[in-house]
Parts: sequence; C-alpha cells; structure tokens
Amino acid sequence: MPKLTEYELVAACRYQASRAAGSETAADELTESRRLALRYYLGRPRGDEIDGSSNVISMDVADTVHAMLAQMMPTFRNDTVVQFEAENEQDEQQVRIEADFCNYTVMEKNNGYILLQTAIKDALLSKNCVAKVYVDEKEDVQKEKYEGLSELELFQALQPTAENQQVIPTKFDEAAGNVNIKRITTTRKLKIECVAPENFSTSTDLRSPFIQEANYCNERFYRTRSELIEEGFDAKMVYDLPNANTDTKTDSIERNQIQDEQNFHNNRPEMQICELVEHYIRIDYDGDGIAELRKVLTCENHLLETEEVPCIPYATGAAIIMGHRFYGLSIFDLLRYLQDSKTMFLRQWHDNAYTNNHNTTDVIEDQVTMDDFLTGRASAVRRVDSMESCRNNPVNDIGPSLQMALDYMDKVRTERVGSALDFQTQQINTPHNIGDAGINTLMSNLESISAMMTANISETFINQLYLLVHKFLKMYFPQNMSAKISGNWAETNPKQWKDREQVNISVGLTRGERIQRQVALEKIIGKQQELIIGGQDGVLADINGYHRALIDHARMSGIDHPEKYWINPESPQAQEAQQMNAQAQQEQQAEQTQLQNSLIQTQMLEIRRNWENDIAELKQNQEQFFADLKFKYDELGQKGEIEEAKIIGNATLKLEEKVLDAELGRQTDSEGEELREAS
Repeated sequence: MPKLTEYELVAACRYQASRAAGSETAADELTESRRLALRYYLGRPRGDEIDGSSNVISMDVADTVHAMLAQMMPTFRNDTVVQFEAENEQDEQQVRIEADFCNYTVMEKNNGYILLQTAIKDALLSKNCVAKVYVDEKEDVQKEKYEGLSELELFQALQPTAENQQVIPTKFDEAAGNVNIKRITTTRKLKIECVAPENFSTSTDLRSPFIQEANYCNERFYRTRSELIEEGFDAKMVYDLPNANTDTKTDSIERNQIQDEQNFHNNRPEMQICELVEHYIRIDYDGDGIAELRKVLTCENHLLETEEVPCIPYATGAAIIMGHRFYGLSIFDLLRYLQDSKTMFLRQWHDNAYTNNHNTTDVIEDQVTMDDFLTGRASAVRRVDSMESCRNNPVNDIGPSLQMALDYMDKVRTERVGSALDFQTQQINTPHNIGDAGINTLMSNLESISAMMTANISETFINQLYLLVHKFLKMYFPQNMSAKISGNWAETNPKQWKDREQVNISVGLTRGERIQRQVALEKIIGKQQELIIGGQDGVLADINGYHRALIDHARMSGIDHPEKYWINPESPQAQEAQQMNAQAQQEQQAEQTQLQNSLIQTQMLEIRRNWENDIAELKQNQEQFFADLKFKYDELGQKGEIEEAKIIGNATLKLEEKVLDAELGRQTDSEGEELREAS
C-alpha cells in the first residue's frame, strides 16, 4: 500500500471527527444531553414559563451533584491514592517508591484535589470525565554580555550553568575577550489537565470505558497565534491559519455564565484565536499494511504536525457505567423527569399560595367603594353598603397533597441516586436502640450508591490516569528526580522503572466504609500488640505488620502523610536504631550478667562465711554437747551407784530381816516344842 499524503491524513481525521460521538459536526443526542444537563444544573428557564405564573425551578440535579461531591471527595483527600502491584517480594520497596512519586506528581505538582473534583463533577453531570497527560516543555532564554575576559574566563562563561541548558554565542571576539551569549534552558514538567467533556469526542464503535482501546478520538481547544509561535510552529504558517471568532458548540456555550462569553474579541493579529483539533487515530500512514497510532494536529484543513505516539494520552472514566459502551450515565439522566415533575408541583404550589393570598372578589359596583378593593394592601379597610355587596371566591389549599407528592419524589430520588442529599438535609431517621456497629452498617447501606460511583471512577479514571503518569515519567524523564515525600527527601530515576500494568486503588471508601475499616484496624492493632508482647513476635505478628496497620489506620482517619508520625522499621534510621538498641541491650545484659555474677560471688562468700561460722558453732556446740553428755553420764553413773547401793542395802536389809524373822520363827517353834514337851 502506498504511503498516505498529508492531505489524505487530514481528510481521514476530519471524516472521523464528523462521525465521532459528541463532536460539533455530528450534533447528536450526546451533545443535546450535555446541553440539557448543564441547563438543568444551572436552573435556567425551561421554555414553558407562563407570564403571571410561578417560574420556580427545582434544583434536584444541582443539589444531588453537590451532595455527592461532598460525600465522595473526602475519599480522595489523602496524598497516597494508589499503589502499584509488585512482581515479587524484592519488588515491594521499588513499587512503593514509584507510587510515591506518581502520587506526588498528581496530587502535589498538579493540584490533584481540584483536578479530581473537576473530573468527578464532569462524570456526575456529563456522563464521562476526561483528563490529559502531557509533557510541557518550555525554553527560558537569557542574554548575557561580557567584555575584557581572559581566555579562562571566556571558557567558563561559555559553560552551561544549569541542566538541559544550551549556550549559543551571538558575538565572539576572542582577542578582545568580548562575548555575547544566549542561554537557552529547557525545562520539562508533566502536566495533567481536565478536558471539558464537550471538547472531547471519540468514535462510536468504542465498547469499553477505557479510551486506550479507541480507534479514534480528538480534543478541541483554542490557542492564540502568539502561543503557537512560542510552541515552535512556523510563524508564516501560523498567520495563514483561519482565526475563530466564536464558539459555536451548543453544549460548550451552555456552560457559559456570562453573556457573550462564547465570542472572542481581539483585533491584535498575534492574539487572535485559532481553533485546533488534536486527533489520535489508528491508521496505516506509512503503507506497511499495519495501522499505527498517530497524533495529528489540525486547524480546519491545515496540518500543523503529525507523529507516531505510543499511547493515547487521555484518562477517562464514568460514575455509572453503561455496560459495553464508552459513555456512562449521568445524574441528569436519572433525575431529569423527576426534576421536571417537582418543578411542576412547586409551580402549582406557588400559584396556589399566591391565589389564596390574593383571591378574587365579586362585587356589586354601585354598592362598594372600588378604590378600596383595588389597592391590593393587606388588611385594607373596604367600604361597602352591606355584607351582600361583595363575596370572596374561596380557593382550595392543595399544599398538603403537593407536599405528599414532593415527599414521594424525594423518595424516588433516593432510590435512584442514593442518600447523599438526604444526609445534607438530615432526613435520615435512625432507631433509638441502635448501637455504634448498627450506625456504621446503616451508614454503609445508605452510602452504597455513592460508594459504587466512587469505585467506578477509581477503577476507570484514576486507574488509567496513574498508569499514564507512570508511563510518561518513565518515557520522558530519564534523569534523577528528587521530591520531599512524607516529610523526607527521596530520589529515583524513572528511566529504571519497570512497566506497570496493575494498580491498587487505595481510595473509593465512603465515610461509613472508612469507619468500619478504622474499627477493624484498631482490633488488628490491639491483637498485634498482645501477640508481640506475648512472645509471638515473628510467629503470628511482627513489627513490620504492626507499622503497616498503624499507617493504614491513620490513612483511614484522613491523615495526610501518616508516615511522618511513624518510623518505617525497614528504613536506615530504624535499622540503625535497632542496632543501637540491640547493642544497648547486649551491654545492659552484660552489665546485668556481671552484676548477677558479682551478687552470686558475694552470696557465695556470705554463704561460705556463714558455713564456716556454722561449722565453728556446730563444733563448739558439739564439744559442749559432749561435755554435757559426759557430765550427765558421770552424773548418771554416780546416781546409778547410789541407787545400786540403795538397792543392795535395801535388799541386804530385807534379807537380814527375813533371816531374823526366820530365826525368830525357829526360836518360837523350839520354845513351843519345849513347852509342849514340858507339858
């Protein structure tokens, strides 16, 4: 296939633009839907107003968008929005560094909170949100003049004084030592800008919420001729471009709040506005039969530049995803007819109230003073001939029935878009006997639709945005980068980063979900403390997990940079402190061991002294015991001898007595015999 000419390339882009959804030339239902959404949001007249009747408009679309923004934005307030998925355990530290620098680039360098708020509001109001990631390269030119320099000074003057600086001599006289130089310093910044939905279009064949899969998309924007020349375009070509005098896109005009804001008034040629379209189209430009992605910048039929690009530099998302389609649903799509109904009821109520306060009166003209009836003053005196001269026409008060209708409409609104507006109006009724856990569960249930929308935006828009930021930092910033993150200075080289495809979103939690996670984390922290104190450190819990739980709990509480309140156990500071603590513990343990040994030696000496004293005392007691024993023995011996003598004496005495008695008996017997014999 032959290579395309520039004319054919521009023609292909303009054809795709004319068929793209939401483009100015297509003027399809999407453009009208966006225009009406902005009209309903701003509360502008609907076109069915009647003179003399109420023209009040219900603001349900605007009120709901604001209430949901107030409910969703706190989830994106922290500076740590995403974490990249690590490939292995050794990759954990690196992905944290990369995520920190991407978060820093989005939230700090590009005012991320306002960026996300604008994008989420676009998604709620205009079906989708769009943000562009690009490299803003600027050249700062400084002119310097030197005279009478030496050879060394000339050499030093011609050296760059900053990174990415080019020194160009415009006048050079080496003999006189004179030189005029121009220093051109190139600075690069990664910029992220929200794109108004009405300025972005994509091909109708896209069946996914991810714009990277599109075959064609474009962005419409405006530049002055001066800005185009400053960006490096040829001045003659720039002044040949047609200028734009007005914005003709209806949904873009509807966003204006100042009359004549769509017109561009400047008669200076360099400040005239040009309408540009930046196309991203997959097309076989080089004729090899394979379509490549190209960026094409045009102004009507004029081609300003074209180049092959690695990706579409846009991140898109939707709050309510429409399956198998790029464009989602908006709050306007859900509440359009409800707002119409409430507007009708409110107008009827106003008209009824006005009629009740200014009801009509029938009078007999000749029997009343007409001027009294025509004044319109409240509590005015009316002069009549008789009570039958006038009669007030009663008007039924339809307020109670309209109030019931409006309450029903509010109930329908809650069922369609959730309870965000009910939280704002404090219309949530809770049982009196419900506890903290019940309150948290009730809050989560009421916030379920807001939580779903937040998750949808996180997984579509924020996912794409951070992957693009990571890719652009890696591709276009090959030098070392330094940033103050979480209170500490960090450095990295994006050129050495790995390609990342998976992102873990750490946002998207509603207030009720945050409270539930806070409670769960508090329980985890308490249990970790028990395990670590109980000797299970490194078994079921460790200091690193304890640190992560503390950081997550602080983030759930809405604290930015919680790392500055806790020291990472893996940081050099913590490692040094652990070594110092271990050394101090070893020294303390050695001192305690030495003290214990000293105490043991002292106790041993004391025990030995006590033992020796006890031995001496025991020996002395033994000698005394043996002396007492000998004394008692001797005493007992003497007592034994005495007792023995007594016994022997008593026995001898008794024996002698018995002998005497025996002899006396024999004598008596002999005398008796003698007497018997004598007789």
